[in-house]
Amino acid sequence: MNEVKTTAADQDELLRQAAINRYLRGEKPARICKVLGRSRRWFYTTLQHYRQAGRAGLRTQSRAPHHVHNRTPNEMEAAIVRVRQTIATGQDPELRYASLGADTIAFELKQAQLSPPHRATINRVLKRHGLVQARPRRSECFKLPDDYPWPQVTAPNAVHLFDFVSRTLSGGERCYGYHLLDQARRWPFLRVETTKTVETVSLFLVGSWRQVGLPTALYLDNDIVWNGGGRGQRVFSTIVRLCLLVGVEVIFTPPYTPQANPVIESFNDVWSDNFWQRTQFHNVAHAQDELPLFEHYCRHRRPLADHAGQTADHIVPDFVPMCLPASFQLDLSQPVPLTAGYVHFIRFVSGEGAFSILNERWLLDKTRWAGRTIRATIDLAAQQLKVYHQPVKYQKCQMITQFDYPLEEELQPLASTYHRPRAVLWPEKH
Repeated sequence: MNEVKTTAADQDELLRQAAINRYLRGEKPARICKVLGRSRRWFYTTLQHYRQAGRAGLRTQSRAPHHVHNRTPNEMEAAIVRVRQTIATGQDPELRYASLGADTIAFELKQAQLSPPHRATINRVLKRHGLVQARPRRSECFKLPDDYPWPQVTAPNAVHLFDFVSRTLSGGERCYGYHLLDQARRWPFLRVETTKTVETVSLFLVGSWRQVGLPTALYLDNDIVWNGGGRGQRVFSTIVRLCLLVGVEVIFTPPYTPQANPVIESFNDVWSDNFWQRTQFHNVAHAQDELPLFEHYCRHRRPLADHAGQTADHIVPDFVPMCLPASFQLDLSQPVPLTAGYVHFIRFVSGEGAFSILNERWLLDKTRWAGRTIRATIDLAAQQLKVYHQPVKYQKCQMITQFDYPLEEELQPLASTYHRPRAVLWPEKH
């Protein structure tokens, strides 16, 4: 009698089959992993293969080319539907808050070593199976002028985008989603908090700088918590002082102009659609527990259309950030000192040739600058307010005037710990 030899690959396939059999009988994943001596990651990978391709997905992969030209449309259609249902049911933790569209499905098919069809084909399959959700039409926004001075972001941690969203739970408890993105590589740092105070925002920023790294600049709107402009002229908020203390410039968008921060606003929509609306959160703690799953998806599994379908972790994979030292201590019991640096305000010039920053009105030559968009930069070390204009997006800017900007408060220099190469956000004409 010939003895049949069992290979290691055969043993692995038998373990995968056994894991799914136990799962279908109702055993918990933790119990299955313990009995079979495998990790939770191995189990969820096995489960994902099963959901996408059935029992065939548990077979040991051959080394033959994965793209099969004569693959029947029915097999691919079934795989598309399985991926869509896996996301919708939320059973796979890593895909619980994934997008439901064709880009995500194509990405997951690639992960399963299948060659996805065109996005239009995926959408037709979803529509045929009644799996397309009507998207609400977005209201048309005011188009920003051609001379809006967008920062030129070409490297990681050149600019961090920051914003928050507020929500109310069914029991009336209010919470805030804090969202920060490294604009160049779309790397998110997210939190859900119960308050929107100076202390909470400060701790959030410190946490982001320890993990994501220190940017050249922080780009944000004019919320009173971080603007601080409601308390008199030339008053710098605690948040601005904290940024300057570690060498981070601050860029304020024009008031009441959310379209000036389109990347973070788009991300807010993804957070709302994929995270907030998909789960009925019992309380803030429940949302906080689930948020790391959404954050992980955005970092490692969300294909980005404006980056050729890459995920955030593949845009600049070898990037090593300069992070805030662990020794940094935030003490808000004492006023944060004012440090030399730059604070930028992007403003629309009125018909009278005026613009306002920190409750102070400034006049330009209205015959030349009325109706234009300018950037007003406070150079704290020089105690100057410098006004720049950039005729067209990404062209070089030109300083059009400057004003003395004396400060009563004594400045401290930037500590050597925070000296680092800085991105040039607005190249100048000379």
